[in-house]
Amino acid sequence: MNEQLMSRGQSRMGEYQESKALSEIKGKMYLARQFPRDPDWSLKNVLLECGRRELAESAQYEFPKGDSVVKGPSIRLVEVLARHWGNIDSGVNEIEANDGSTMIKAYAWDLETNVSDEKTFSVKHERTTKRGSYKLTDERDIYEMVANKGARRKRACLLAVMPGWYVDAAVDACEETLKKSLTDGKSMDEVRGSIVAAFTEFGITPEQITAKLGKEVDKLSKNDVVKLRHLYAAIKDGFVKPNDAFVAASPEDAALPSEAEKRALDSLNEQLRLGVQVDGADQG
Repeated sequence: MNEQLMSRGQSRMGEYQESKALSEIKGKMYLARQFPRDPDWSLKNVLLECGRRELAESAQYEFPKGDSVVKGPSIRLVEVLARHWGNIDSGVNEIEANDGSTMIKAYAWDLETNVSDEKTFSVKHERTTKRGSYKLTDERDIYEMVANKGARRKRACLLAVMPGWYVDAAVDACEETLKKSLTDGKSMDEVRGSIVAAFTEFGITPEQITAKLGKEVDKLSKNDVVKLRHLYAAIKDGFVKPNDAFVAASPEDAALPSEAEKRALDSLNEQLRLGVQVDGADQG
């Protein structure tokens, strides 16, 4: 008898929750139709916000993958785009949590056009390193991993329901803002120092930055700093691991002569071949 009463209670609670969710959806769709977005107004507002240096610095990610470069708007910029575009319902829901994994659903729904996108995926409570994988046991580590992967899938869903021209305009505006404000109130040496210091939180040394860009840190140009900022955003958002972005040279590679050393050696060999006297050579 008690089991039947509990079963009826759970059934009624489930029906109530379903009815409540359906009512909320209908309400959101009704308001979206009553107050439709103005694309021009949305673009104007987002471009105004893209003029802020704080947003521009974290607006894009860029990292190498094989022989190509992967580049796109960051999670933060996409959230700003969705807020100004308006009438979009999006989020990340936990479907099921088991010992060792969490099932997640990320979604985005344009309430005006009824265009939607969702991604359901499983997140293993594991962290992979070059030395192998290990299981996560700390609740905070598990939460941060699930939240990070959920935010990345949510970003993809939001980009699927917003127009490309709107996203591209914001990306271009942020790029322009970043270039203009790069040395705002700072010398170029201070700008170089700040970006190098930022990478130290990922364990990246100035020598690794030099090896990647092919020039000394004190010779970095504005474009180099912009690229490094995009790469920093990619690492921070979890699109690429620091060690994958900055591959340390192997001992064999370190033993090889540099390009300048090769040129000097070739020049010396050529002089010897032609019989030209070399400074310091035995004149015997």
